[in-house]
Formats: sequence, C-alpha cells, structure tokens
Amino acid sequence: MSRIEAYDIKARKKVTMNNPKPYLMKNGSWALKGTSSETGISLFRIVGRNKPKISQSRFESFKNLFVSRQCECEKIC
Repeated sequence: MSRIEAYDIKARKKVTMNNPKPYLMKNGSWALKGTSSETGISLFRIVGRNKPKISQSRFESFKNLFVSRQCECEKIC
C-alpha cells in the first residue's frame, strides 16, 4: 500500500495515514479520510479534482490470495 501522509494536529507533525478512503466533498473535490498511525485521531487530506487512486484495499488483497493460487496439478484454480 502506498504511504499517504497527512498533518496530525495532536502530534503536531506529518504522520502516515492508516486505512485511507476516498471522500467526495460538496464542491466536487476529492479528499482522503483515515486515521493517524501515532495518535489514532481521524485525519483528512484534500487531494484535488481527480479521484485518488489508492492501491489495493484489504478485501482486494485478500481476494487475490484465493483467486491466483495454483493447485498441485499445476492448474490455476
């Protein structure tokens, strides 16, 4: 997963955001919502007019474990 940083007011520095999720604001701009890796408070970072591309979510990465595995017979099941 890519490292997304946002400013944590409680820690008074930039920290890594856990579980970032895209959020569409009323004015049409996109933002990321997540939680701080240090203090656990919610973080918000505005990213612009284009929807942010976040690498695989937990569900997608878990799903890929079962979809792309090979059997003993060397076939993709």
